[in-house]
Amino acid sequence: MAYHLNCTRCGGLLEIKYDLERLSAFASPDTNRTGVWRYAAWMPIHQPEHFISLGEQPTPLIPAPRLGAAIGIPRLWIKFEGGLPTGTVKDRSSQTATAAAKQFGFEVIGVVSTGNAASSIATYATRAGLRGAVFCYTKTTQAKMAHIVGVSSDAIWYDGSYDDMISVFDAAVDKEWIFDGGATRNPYKQEGKKTVALEVFEQLGRRAPDTMVYPVGMGETLLASQRAWSTLKAMSLVKNVPRPISAQSNEANTIATAWTSGENLQPKSIGYTIAEGTAVGDMGRKGLLTLRRIREQNGAAGCVSDDEILSMQQTIASLEGLWVGPTGTVPVAVAARLAKDHVIDKNDETVCVVTETGLKGDWAPSHVEAEKPSLHMIERMLEHGRKT
Repeated sequence: MAYHLNCTRCGGLLEIKYDLERLSAFASPDTNRTGVWRYAAWMPIHQPEHFISLGEQPTPLIPAPRLGAAIGIPRLWIKFEGGLPTGTVKDRSSQTATAAAKQFGFEVIGVVSTGNAASSIATYATRAGLRGAVFCYTKTTQAKMAHIVGVSSDAIWYDGSYDDMISVFDAAVDKEWIFDGGATRNPYKQEGKKTVALEVFEQLGRRAPDTMVYPVGMGETLLASQRAWSTLKAMSLVKNVPRPISAQSNEANTIATAWTSGENLQPKSIGYTIAEGTAVGDMGRKGLLTLRRIREQNGAAGCVSDDEILSMQQTIASLEGLWVGPTGTVPVAVAARLAKDHVIDKNDETVCVVTETGLKGDWAPSHVEAEKPSLHMIERMLEHGRKT
């Protein structure tokens, strides 16, 4: 397979096509492998010596009946990615990114990131014996900074936003100084995220849900997962492709704005949002493709404020016991809003892809009242409920 990041004729984005007849022989995962390599036949890297893994297992698909009842979607599932090695969905594409870098003979892999992608690429680069050059903005959380510094061979901190850095990085990639571990155009890297859909397919008893809700920064998880669903339909393994729902923060709501207005995608300058994984104001050609795929597949898009995100984070924790990061919370908050607006039907079986653990965030100190230990405090708690 040749190394190309863009179409050699038109300069457009590339998507890898697979032999469906060959894939049919590998419709079930290889349980002798770990990580995305359980679905190695669905990946563009076929040499096992290039498979990079930290022993990843399928992430849980969790029924969320109390949360579903609260937001008006009784048949709600959470695909929780927080148990992956770096705590985020990024680990799926980092496996294929580092494997592709090795396949094409690169010694350095890099990424521009708002936090999670940097720690993930750096982790898997170290595992693969590669240099991991990560470019991360200074507004990321202290927890993510510590993680990045710990695992990366080369960590570079930049001023400004993701959009300010990506054009410089892309120029270095074009010179082939660095293998592109980013989300803007690499067709090999993004394939790992197809396994979100492939796992959901298996976990639902080899069928598709009605709706999939994804947080969107560059749109990679949505695009890759929906490609997998389309392939499963082409193989006659599912009847319908789920509706894709794009979930963004208000601060970076370009897809939501274009979908709501019915107009073309327009980039915007953005400030800070607590949902760092959605903090992209100019998605470029990837944004155009994301919007087109949503429209082709009868999807939808929504956005929510930081206050709504933080409120939903607490709701998820109190009702389902999951401590979810802000970016991972966005799909649930958007699903709640779209259900209220009747964009998501209350009877739809809906999967929210919750992409990160909440253990990588910086949170304001909790204000609590302490008291002297006594049986009375326990008795009062049992009578009146918890006190926080």
